[in-house]
Amino acid sequence: MVLVKLLAIDLGASSGRLMQAIYDGISLQLSEVHRFKNESVNINDGLYWDILHLFQEIKVGIKKASEDDIPIQSISADTWGVDYAYLDKQGDLLYNPHCYRDNRMSQYEDIFYQLLAKEELFKETGVQPSSINSVLQIFSDLQEKPHLRNIVKKIIFMPDLINYLLSDTLSNEYTICSTSGLLNAHTQDWSSRVFDALGIPNEWFQPVVKQGQLLRKLSPRITQELKVTPFNVIAGASHDTAAATLAIPYTQIAGAAFISCGTWSLIGCEVKEPILTAAAYEAGLTNEGCFDGHYRLLKNTTGLWIIQELKRDWSLKSEDISFAEMVTMAKEIENNHIFINPNDVVFASPNNMEEKLFDYCKRTGQSLPDSKGHIIRIVLESLAFAYRYTIEQLESVIGERIHTIHMVGGGIQNQLLCQLTADFSKRKVVTGPVEASALGNVIAQLMAQGYLKDRQEAVAIIKASESTTEYMADEVIDLESKYQQFKKIMRAGD
Repeated sequence: MVLVKLLAIDLGASSGRLMQAIYDGISLQLSEVHRFKNESVNINDGLYWDILHLFQEIKVGIKKASEDDIPIQSISADTWGVDYAYLDKQGDLLYNPHCYRDNRMSQYEDIFYQLLAKEELFKETGVQPSSINSVLQIFSDLQEKPHLRNIVKKIIFMPDLINYLLSDTLSNEYTICSTSGLLNAHTQDWSSRVFDALGIPNEWFQPVVKQGQLLRKLSPRITQELKVTPFNVIAGASHDTAAATLAIPYTQIAGAAFISCGTWSLIGCEVKEPILTAAAYEAGLTNEGCFDGHYRLLKNTTGLWIIQELKRDWSLKSEDISFAEMVTMAKEIENNHIFINPNDVVFASPNNMEEKLFDYCKRTGQSLPDSKGHIIRIVLESLAFAYRYTIEQLESVIGERIHTIHMVGGGIQNQLLCQLTADFSKRKVVTGPVEASALGNVIAQLMAQGYLKDRQEAVAIIKASESTTEYMADEVIDLESKYQQFKKIMRAGD
């Protein structure tokens, strides 16, 4: 039996890791090789990612992965969307990439939308207008630093940058480009309308890479430094949510939705054509690219961020409660009638989350929770109702009943949230895999190198490699009246 080793660089906005997969032709064995922090750095003129630190940690992970006798076949990077780097005419990094949480875009939004109205941007690109979108970030850079026009040679997005540093080969991969607001939604190519309206040079971008591409072998300099045998560097499913959805073991895609659940939750469904209707725009849905060229119609909502912040705040008060203990405490609460809108802007920033929740309850005319377990229950039930609300919006926009919800990512380890999602949505929930983005990253590498020929073969490998859990909806007393109350509270909080 020939074993193939593939490495997945999986970068999130707070941490990164290098994952290793061993493929034997039937299944994949996935394991973590190296984990490291990813923290943005605030300096005088903005908020940046420390790309040199990240790349050094990636090299540490590669060295660790090379210590056994199974040769490395390939590596690929996936990251969050929208952020990017500038390269000069010699191919060198001009400066560290900005973090999407940087506030430089706020002063340029008005002029941006005068040149390209929000509805026009959505109809052209399929992307919801947002201050973090690459297109607005780049426009803001050009207003602040017009000299960039004279010194920039190329723009590459974060996973493209990692792949470039590994292989010395430029690429702009489709799934990550689809988050930028720079692609035409139908052609899946750069939008001349957007470039012309905003004065962004289109020569700054490479042709869009689709369905994976072998870029080059690991560069000789790094090969020599790490003392490893050269292996393939691949532009695969470079956006982490595109990678995560590629790892979903669908029985069938029609009639199914997904929730990529972690600190944030991406709720959506896969469609063959972009949905650019007024209803989709009003619902806040966006169109992003799948590895196979289809589309993810989705909404980015709060996930377990509020729970994580509550845990952190309580630990600072010497009340260290584990996530497992938080779930146990929440299970003891019955017949809750207090809800929040998890997506309210008040919950988006860190610190004092319990105080913010109490203030929200007062502002919306509700009673106050009487225990920590009750607070946790409020958050989890509100998340489950928020999931249902978005699922119903998706159904309305696509004109199709969704009967199954696939939940993937670290958030599925909260079994109470999974059961509440089934109960409150009145749909079957299938959970797994937990490490969806890393697994999808590896699946894309296998497809790009010809080990797997299509999505059907990929699903078979996923099912042979990962276990799933089904949650069937249990009856909830007064469910519909509670749901109406939740929607009323959402409106009251606006």
